[in-house]
Amino acid sequence: MILRRLVVGEYQTNCYILGSEETKSAWIIDPGTDGELIIDELTSLGLTARSALLTHTHYDHIAALTRLKEHYPDMEVLLGKEDAKGLDYEVIKATILDRRFFTIHEEALRHLPKPNDYLIDGQYLEDSRLSVIATPGHTPGGRSYYHREGRFIFTGDTLFAGAIGRTDLPGGDYPTLIKSCYRILELEDDVRILPGHGPTTTVGDERRRNPYL
Repeated sequence: MILRRLVVGEYQTNCYILGSEETKSAWIIDPGTDGELIIDELTSLGLTARSALLTHTHYDHIAALTRLKEHYPDMEVLLGKEDAKGLDYEVIKATILDRRFFTIHEEALRHLPKPNDYLIDGQYLEDSRLSVIATPGHTPGGRSYYHREGRFIFTGDTLFAGAIGRTDLPGGDYPTLIKSCYRILELEDDVRILPGHGPTTTVGDERRRNPYL
């Protein structure tokens, strides 16, 4: 198993590459905004992007999808169905708050690929050995991805080191987010939390020290 983190873009988004040494395939969790950086990293690792797994569809997590799909035309885009509208250019254009970001990345956002499939709670992605956990609240279709054997979970913008996701954006819901965070905290203490921004933490540390939970 290959696991890499790339910090990309204006919002310092964590993009994760989960690769298989056997199949030379990779799953890109939240590509962020820098497709060329991801392509270069995959090339250096001898990997090809098989799927992009989205924890949610806020613009700072998805803009690189366009470039990745151009380079890897067989790459799938997988996410929670409730977040699918976040890939629609007109929706992004009407709701985006950071107009400077929109100006810089407009062409990429205009040509985002369509989803290949929607992921449901409890689904097991056999090739990547990831289990899907529905974690709405930051967005309606938030998803986290748990690797039981590797003892880590990709939480997107649901749960961070010492913080939780914001709920003041369209589709956010605070009580739902809190439930999602506590669902993640049901995992064992040593499970590493790999969030959408900021440093890695563990379930045990967040259960003991997160001031919001």
